[in-house]
Amino acid sequence: MGISLHFILVAIIAFTFSALSIPQIVSVAHAKNLYDTPNARKATQKIIPTLGGIAIFVGLTLGVTLGGNGFPFFNLKFIFASLLVCFFAGLKDDLVGISPYSKLLSLTFSLIIISFFAKLQITNLYGLFGIGQLDLYPSIILTFFLGLVIINSMNLIDGIDGLATAITIEISLLMGIWFALIGLPEYALLAFALFGSCSAFFIFNVFGHKNKIFMGDTGSLILGTMLFVLSVKFNEFNATYTGPYSINAAPAVIFGFLAYPLIDVFRIVILRVFVLKHSPFIADKNHIHHRLIALGLTHFQATIIIIFTNSLFIGGSIILQRYLDTFSLGMIILCVGILLSVVLELYLFYKKKILPDDATQTLMIPTLLVKKHAI
Repeated sequence: MGISLHFILVAIIAFTFSALSIPQIVSVAHAKNLYDTPNARKATQKIIPTLGGIAIFVGLTLGVTLGGNGFPFFNLKFIFASLLVCFFAGLKDDLVGISPYSKLLSLTFSLIIISFFAKLQITNLYGLFGIGQLDLYPSIILTFFLGLVIINSMNLIDGIDGLATAITIEISLLMGIWFALIGLPEYALLAFALFGSCSAFFIFNVFGHKNKIFMGDTGSLILGTMLFVLSVKFNEFNATYTGPYSINAAPAVIFGFLAYPLIDVFRIVILRVFVLKHSPFIADKNHIHHRLIALGLTHFQATIIIIFTNSLFIGGSIILQRYLDTFSLGMIILCVGILLSVVLELYLFYKKKILPDDATQTLMIPTLLVKKHAI
């Protein structure tokens, strides 16, 4: 069996088990009243089961274990151990709720497993700010910081149907193909299993009626952790790889792959801390996807626009990494992302679609003008 066919089979296995799990999860959720409760900050006002992350986890683990025969993968047990920590933390949050600090502690423990046991650490910045190879302690600090940022960014963008899974589907497919091409079948295995399980969930989440389901924190934490693992391996392997598919500015290219979640989390933290003057952990409806919904778009339309935009960032970063250093490429991605965010806010302002209450203050528009407009 060719290697490409093998990975297609892995994706099919993950897709199948994830798809088979969802109706059963929905049935149990309805029987036990395990719903996502609508409130003022939710993008939907329907009562929907919120345990879809279980199906993603089932598809991912069975896709890897049943389809991974023949690939020696010593780190797999530690990666799955870290996923289990996120799984149970997210599941508790979905069922009874946990504090942000308890969630932070769980994510820290998960990152300890990834960093020290699986030995996945960011050790090279490719000349960013004049820094190449990192010493041990700076490497650990940076690994933990970026891990928390990436995982939480996926948690934060999970606000409309299909968005978090669509981002993950796009990234996992491209990274899976790249890992297969450069000869890292074990990480290609992880990526294709993630692709398959998320694809099944996406169908039920976006197009489901009777069996419509949300992923909850269980799912978003798993997606964030998996994307972080793939990103770290992508960064570290390219530091020494010189083959035909090598990436010169890997940290900036990872930024391009994760452009939407990272720019949105940067934007929302600045807004909450410096404009709204409250904790960055207090949820609101100021995310970019909420702003698109305010324009009158459906969840699916907003998701398509964001995925298309993120695809442009990915394609642009892959092309430009051949000609630009890490800092220059990273700054271009950041500046373009901020510019697009400003354009969206200004368009909302002039279309008189500014959201009420906490969203009357936005990141890019002076508070005085927004209040005057609201009057």
